[in-house]
Amino acid sequence: MILKTDEDFDIIENKKIKLISVIAQIYNVDILDAVENLLLNSKTDWWTTISKSEQIAIDEGLADIKNGKVLSHQNVIQEVNKKFKEL
Repeated sequence: MILKTDEDFDIIENKKIKLISVIAQIYNVDILDAVENLLLNSKTDWWTTISKSEQIAIDEGLADIKNGKVLSHQNVIQEVNKKFKEL
């Protein structure tokens, strides 16, 4: 997720707080070791784990963002509400 608004920042901060809370309640060393390994020692680049078509779609989306071809969440909701009034 690319941060564009304060709402995006809040979403990420809330996710981090929830994760911290969950981790704080773990009393199993094996699980804590696994979480630590995942967060600190992972060398796998997620980009190499997705398909070529997914990579192309991401690149196209990033180009759209760079070129200002974006809609705010609010605008998308308004468009959907216009199109699907019965929802």
